Amino acid sequence: MKEKMSGVWNRLTTKENRKLAWDVFIILFISKLFYIFIGCVTNSAFGNNVTFAKMFLGGDADWYIKTAEKGYSLVGSIKTGDGQANWAFFPLFPVLIRWFKYIFFFLNYKQAGIILSSIFTYITGLYLVKTVRLYKPGRLGYIAVVLLYMGPYTFYLHCVYSETLFMMLLSIFFYYLKKDVDGKRNYWIPAFAAMLASCTRIVGVILVLPLVLGMYRDSYSGKISLKKAGSFIKDTLCTPVRMLQIFICPAGIFVNMLHLYWVCGDAWAFRHVQTAWREDGAGYIGNMIWDFFNNIYAERYWIPLVVILAIVVYVYMLRNGYYEEVLFAIITLIIPLTGGVMSMCRFIVGSYVIFIGIYDYLADKKDIKLCATALVVIMEAFLIWLWFTAGVNAFTA
Repeated sequence: MKEKMSGVWNRLTTKENRKLAWDVFIILFISKLFYIFIGCVTNSAFGNNVTFAKMFLGGDADWYIKTAEKGYSLVGSIKTGDGQANWAFFPLFPVLIRWFKYIFFFLNYKQAGIILSSIFTYITGLYLVKTVRLYKPGRLGYIAVVLLYMGPYTFYLHCVYSETLFMMLLSIFFYYLKKDVDGKRNYWIPAFAAMLASCTRIVGVILVLPLVLGMYRDSYSGKISLKKAGSFIKDTLCTPVRMLQIFICPAGIFVNMLHLYWVCGDAWAFRHVQTAWREDGAGYIGNMIWDFFNNIYAERYWIPLVVILAIVVYVYMLRNGYYEEVLFAIITLIIPLTGGVMSMCRFIVGSYVIFIGIYDYLADKKDIKLCATALVVIMEAFLIWLWFTAGVNAFTA
């Protein structure tokens, strides 16, 4: 056991990994300064009263902080006519904030949330680089991290949002789904990452599908053939370990449902309470399409445009063999399209895999790589400005 732990430590502390850890930290640090600088500029230019702490606590962050501090609301505590309740937010992220605060008792809940979110974001960057290097050996992959930390709609990663934890779990899932550990594919790591993801955001349950697809492709040398589907199902049913790995993936959401049933008597409260945030119909797909064709200056015009660009990226990824990643991304795109899509841009970025696809396209295009990266950073600067000046609106929701 001691020798095995020593071997793991030696692999983690190689010169390559130390350099990777330092380089990603520098990029994250610069992105934080970039985010803070725009916040200070908007304060000076528009007289905003956004404090340093509030820069990292916008939007839904207050929900997570209060949930970590006070727990989930009981039925009797909901104000009449309001309907909004923290049942909509999955428990793992606020629970981890609470634990982190207990360990570092000298921090308050806001400080604990800010630091923990930054740690999750940092780890996401590490695994993103390691993942793109699997597909592009010989490439450094740091442009992918710049896109992750400073690309459009990534300002959520600088805030106390569950996206920080969820994207970290996604990065671990997709890396170990493709990475051999000790000369063989280890599905336990992605399975446990999927289980935790399903206790962080509802779309985490979808990760069971890429896991099964990955198992299927690994069984037949990466090929997809419907003729072999029957034999794969038979082999899986006869392999208890594989069945267990599949079944633990969505376990997190059932933990959340049991908890909600105990708290408020409704296991589906996380779904039912969503109507409290979608009363005006502003986020429905029909309205988005109407604005797209009739009013280019409307804020909602940009949401279907981002959806179209995401679909283009996913088609490119599909043509280049990113089957598991695209399966997850497409399903996370379809689910909100059936109802309210006000946060669609956030969902696309939060699916993580789009950064892998964009980097794959840019990696070998020296002429446009730096220009494209500079352009998306400028776009993100504009979105951060909107985030600080207008709060959550259709551009930044």
